[in-house]
Formats: sequence, structure tokens, C-alpha cells
Amino acid sequence: MDDTSFVIITGLSGAGKSQAVKVFEDMGYFCVDNLPAPLIPKFAELCQQSEGKVRSVALVIDIRGDLFLDELNDSLNQLKTMAVDYQILFLEASDDILISRFKE
Repeated sequence: MDDTSFVIITGLSGAGKSQAVKVFEDMGYFCVDNLPAPLIPKFAELCQQSEGKVRSVALVIDIRGDLFLDELNDSLNQLKTMAVDYQILFLEASDDILISRFKE
């Protein structure tokens, strides 16, 4: 995706994905939360067809889409075939932090 920043945000439940996507939104990224993995290549295609209007994309992919997680590798391989460069941001936190967040 020529000059398009494509980031996939994932990680442990409670590790801060919601906060991270807010930061990406503040930076002007087009953000999609809980996009099913099989739709990632189609979404990338739409971004490519936007004539430069969608230049920064952040997708949150996590366990909520567990029904489709088996297809994530296929979708990422399709992105490579489409010449879409992407980065994966995997968030984690210590057990103590995660426990305190779930207690809230």
C-alpha cells in the first residue's frame, strides 16, 4: 500500500489495546476495532482504492474475533501478496497489572 501506514494492534486482554487505538486515532489513523481476520485483505483493498485518502490505518484484532482467528495467518499472507506493508503491535502487561485492571 504505497506510503500507507498499516498497523495491527493486538495483545493480552487488559494490556491497553483500547488506549492504544485512542492514541492512533489522535494521530489521525483510520481505526477499526474488532475487524474479523478474513476481512483484513478486503479492507486493505478499500484503502488502496481510496486514492490516498486513507493513508494511516490501525486495526484492533483480538480474542473477541476468536471465531475467525484461525484465518489470521491467511489474511496476513494475502496482505503480503497485495504488497501491503504492515506492522503488528502486540501489547502485554505484567500479571499484577492485569489483575488490578480486572478488579476495577
